[in-house]
Amino acid sequence: MEVLTMADVDPKEFGALEADVRNLMKEIHLLRQDMKVMKETIDQTKGGIWVVMALAGTVGSAITMAVKRLFGG
Repeated sequence: MEVLTMADVDPKEFGALEADVRNLMKEIHLLRQDMKVMKETIDQTKGGIWVVMALAGTVGSAITMAVKRLFGG
């Protein structure tokens, strides 16, 4: 395995690599923020689904009771 010294490293290439790493770190940070927002949205949606199901069940049972009373079922 060859050992590199600072004399073997091109400063321009090294600077470009540093800039690339900085940009990648920013992208990772943005992705983490986006994932956090998506998780929060999914969690809110889960609660909303239960509310809709409860309302649908209540409305469905109310309609069933009304139909039975109207038509003597």
